[in-house]
Formats: sequence, structure tokens, C-alpha cells
Amino acid sequence: MRKRAKKIYRQKFKKKPHCVSHLCPQPRRQPQPRPRPTFNPPVYNVVHNICGNILLNNTVPTLEIWKGKMEKKATITLSVFNSSMSTSFIGVTITRNCKCPVEFTVPPGSTLSSTVDNAKSITVSQKDAGIADGKYNLEVCFVASS
Repeated sequence: MRKRAKKIYRQKFKKKPHCVSHLCPQPRRQPQPRPRPTFNPPVYNVVHNICGNILLNNTVPTLEIWKGKMEKKATITLSVFNSSMSTSFIGVTITRNCKCPVEFTVPPGSTLSSTVDNAKSITVSQKDAGIADGKYNLEVCFVASS
């Protein structure tokens, strides 16, 4: 026989091993434990913008512009503008749950900003005699899940 014929003959009539179930039992597969489905609710950053006017004088020397009544920690960014027509400085006090309050004073014709974590309330007050006229912009950001 030639080489090619021998090769075909060997492939055709070669004994193939076969398995009879009672002679060669197949090992049983252990079922793979399925991972438990975990439910992670989607998380959202919620941002609220609050804007308003400030007018402080002898009859209204102090004004609370925001008070947090949430269980979640909130990060706030506050910008206070004091008009150049004002004759008084605006004092800003941001109280926090755990730490000392953040305080700053805005002179007439200026704007000052601050970002504070875990804020509890924001109060503006008149520092000198006269009138304090201005505006504020408050951005409250907290994490919420559905």
C-alpha cells in the first residue's frame, strides 16, 4: 500500500474506544452554587438651587435663610452678594452638626462664597447700623436612592 492509502486505512478502521455506562460510569458533576442576586438601588445626587433677596435693617436685623431637616448629610454651597447701595456689612453664619460654625462677613459691593459639608442652618445678620441689601444663591446637594 502506498502512504496515502495506509493513512486512510488507519483512520477508517482504527478502533475507537467507546464507553458502556455500566463499565465506565461518568463522574457526577456537582451543581455550581449560583450567586445570590444582589439588589443595589440606584444612587442619585440631588441638587436643589434656592435663590432669594436679603433686606436687613433695624426692624429685621437677623434672618434665617435655610434650615436642614434631613437625615442625610448635605453639602451646601452658599454665595452671598451685598449691594453697593448697602450701608452695612452682611454677616453669614453656617452652623454644622458636628463642627464649629463657618462665619464670614460680606462688605458692600462684594460677593463671598463658601462650601460646607453637613450643614444644619444658615443665618444672615446685619453687622452695622443701616441697611444691608443683597441676594443669596444656595445649592444643596445630597445623595438619595430610589
